Amino acid sequence: MNCINIQGKKRKEIKKKYNSELRNYGYIPCIIYSKNKNIKFYLLLSILKKIILTYKVYKVILSIKNENKIEAILKEIQFHPINDEIIHVDFFELKKDKYIIISIPIISVGHSLGVSKGGEYKLFLNKIKIKIITDDLLDHIDLNINNLDIGDSLYIKNIYNPKYIILHNSNEVIASIKSSRTYIKEVHEK
Repeated sequence: MNCINIQGKKRKEIKKKYNSELRNYGYIPCIIYSKNKNIKFYLLLSILKKIILTYKVYKVILSIKNENKIEAILKEIQFHPINDEIIHVDFFELKKDKYIIISIPIISVGHSLGVSKGGEYKLFLNKIKIKIITDDLLDHIDLNINNLDIGDSLYIKNIYNPKYIILHNSNEVIASIKSSRTYIKEVHEK
């Protein structure tokens, strides 16, 4: 799990007009949701981009004035509906030995036998939702596609791991190799 240290500045109860003023100066309003209390703060947009502009799930250690260092994970990013600028970011505090539900990216690894025969690789799920203990957090899940031939599929049940609980139907298809038009044409010509 990749981890990044960032420093934020605590903010009091702020009206919406001050939030837009913060954004004008390059800061983004944020909040950490915790079991005991929620902490409002703001961060420089340039620092947030290190976390947001990646496919990986980042664990962050937030240093906020008058608070202990807080381990957290990115929970939600709110974008402006018209110009897609970041307007607010939510974090979720991580507690040791507690379960958390997160979405993890799936990364295809290897080269499929079916693709080398002319088949077409289709990935149906880019991310899967899992329940995992905070100490075992993952950046992604590798999906080995080396043995996939034309007509084969990989299902959720094929990526079972005792470290986490997958919150999808076990018969849901993650990826498959379909016959391409070129492959079908070659078979009929023989």
